[in-house]
Amino acid sequence: MKEILITGSAKMANILTADRRAMVLMPRFGIDMGFGDKTVKEICREKKIDPDFFLLMVNVFLHPHHFPDKKLQNTDPDLLLTYLANSHDYYIREKIPSLKALVDELLEKLTFPVKDQLFKFFTDYIEEVLEHIDYEEKTVFPYISDLVSQPNPIVSTRWSTGYNIRLFEEKHDNIEVKLSDLKNLLIKYFPPAEDRYLRIRILNELFDLEQDLIDHARLEDKVLIPIVRQLEQNKTQP
Repeated sequence: MKEILITGSAKMANILTADRRAMVLMPRFGIDMGFGDKTVKEICREKKIDPDFFLLMVNVFLHPHHFPDKKLQNTDPDLLLTYLANSHDYYIREKIPSLKALVDELLEKLTFPVKDQLFKFFTDYIEEVLEHIDYEEKTVFPYISDLVSQPNPIVSTRWSTGYNIRLFEEKHDNIEVKLSDLKNLLIKYFPPAEDRYLRIRILNELFDLEQDLIDHARLEDKVLIPIVRQLEQNKTQP
């Protein structure tokens, strides 16, 4: 079945009602709900958002098989960095606290040893996610910003100390994969209890987070890294 891509003439409200996953994208562009019947183009114009970039990100996010390499690899690196940083902000300020509140509620209903198991799996995983984000925010993104803004790579401290995108690529493990242990713990090994609906809510949150992280990593692997590799090549050419 052919995917129907979103265009600038689409009403923003219709996008959200057709696919709830689009809701998490709005804050990443500074868009609040309550936009009435305005189209994507109208809202982008009001918010001073590049409409082509918005449509590119929305369609890639909502349609996993839609991945126009040429368009993506010609994306403005600054726009992509802002989008990825806003995604991090969503994980830190909204998704993780919401998930933690649900897990804390479940922990109060559990007894040992399953209580300790869930606590350890969850806290270890969240710590890994936060470390991953911290590395990107403090090392990778500033390095890329330097590449974009500095005409001479030697000016960049990170460049002069030998850092390059290959180091990020080698370190870039897919953190969403390790969610499977946590999901399996809840699905396979926790005994039946009166918490069934709470458990379902947590699993739904975990599945949503997993898919979001997969899309996030896909953009970094397939778009960000090739863009930066080309920037590095341009900087080293005479």
